[in-house]
Amino acid sequence: MKELVINYPKDKTYIVAVSGGPDSMALLNMLYKLGYHLVICHVNYHKRKESNYEQQEIEKYAKERNIPLHILDTINMECEGNFQAWAREIRYQFFKKQYDAYNATGLFVAHNQDDLLETYLMQKKRNSIVSYYGIKKETQIFDMNVLRPLLDYEKDELLSYCEKNQLFYSIDSSNLEDLYTRNKIRHHVIKNMNNQERKQLIDEINKKNQELEKHYLKAKELLSKEIKSVGDFEKLDELSQNIFLYLYITSFLPLISNKLSFSRIMEIKKILSSTRPNVRILLLPNYYFIKSYDHFFISDSLYKYDYEYIVDKPMYLETKEFIIDLTNDTSPLNIYSYSYPLKIRNVRKGDVVRIGNLKKKVNRILIDEKIGFEERKRYPVVLDCNNNIVYLPLNRSDVQKKIAQKLKFVIK
Repeated sequence: MKELVINYPKDKTYIVAVSGGPDSMALLNMLYKLGYHLVICHVNYHKRKESNYEQQEIEKYAKERNIPLHILDTINMECEGNFQAWAREIRYQFFKKQYDAYNATGLFVAHNQDDLLETYLMQKKRNSIVSYYGIKKETQIFDMNVLRPLLDYEKDELLSYCEKNQLFYSIDSSNLEDLYTRNKIRHHVIKNMNNQERKQLIDEINKKNQELEKHYLKAKELLSKEIKSVGDFEKLDELSQNIFLYLYITSFLPLISNKLSFSRIMEIKKILSSTRPNVRILLLPNYYFIKSYDHFFISDSLYKYDYEYIVDKPMYLETKEFIIDLTNDTSPLNIYSYSYPLKIRNVRKGDVVRIGNLKKKVNRILIDEKIGFEERKRYPVVLDCNNNIVYLPLNRSDVQKKIAQKLKFVIK
């Protein structure tokens, strides 16, 4: 069996994800023999009767070699939704915690060539939109350098390595069943491939990734812009658009990649081509993809911008949301000494402001002013001591501009 050849600096610390399976045990032992400074991370999901025994054997291996070990025990954690997705999310959150604690340089993960081929065949079967076919040797998840040095090794090679080196390993019994599409591909396609067929499939993956590269670069150019413009997006060709959306969404939500189907991307593209000025779609709980007039973005909450400041007397006030100078004459706004304490907060549902003898909904005014959806959520209003809105900063008319200038009112 070929030796593992990698060139990562050995004076750094690395996290290694160890499940107890033959792949991760082989990787752990290879890295240890090469002299890397390792920290083992293991997650015990208690899904199988052998889970505790696997943990004990990993603890034994770590203790004999004086390798730091951290274990996440999920016995008291409640699974939310799909187990596979939930397990992956808490696993990487756990890795990230230890990664930061040890100021690690990389996270070693034991994906092998069988995993690479399975992933590619699943991508083809699902017609997935991806920025890369198969599995990358190096990538970023949660700002961690994820390293996969075993992608040239077949699973059977790693099994043989464990047996030759008399390493403990456990076979996940759930992987022996055909309950999941991946398992069916593993048992009925990959298992039956000869070396020539494997090489042909790897060549196909490499060729497809070369074709993707030029579209990837176009997508990265738009991704680098601070403001994401609908016009700039529409200038991209279709494949570059798809790759851009995949990269953009997964940069916010790294673990959503398995849920980003072709149909889901098409839904988002439909939003971007919509004539409606403000549209949103839920990506994950509390995460929205939002189009607002001629730009778009991802928001992690529709209600995260709530704020409120109490002002007891005329003063200059600068916050992270706005700047206002109340030391000037505020009588044109019907703000007098008896109006205090003032309250300055973001617009809330049901807010109305009196204009002459009429009352008008603040949200309607902001829509007419073409204030974007996300900006409207954090837009400030000034209320007097009786909770009446006395000032709504606008800049469309000359009168409104003069008032804003006099108050030195600046929205950040």
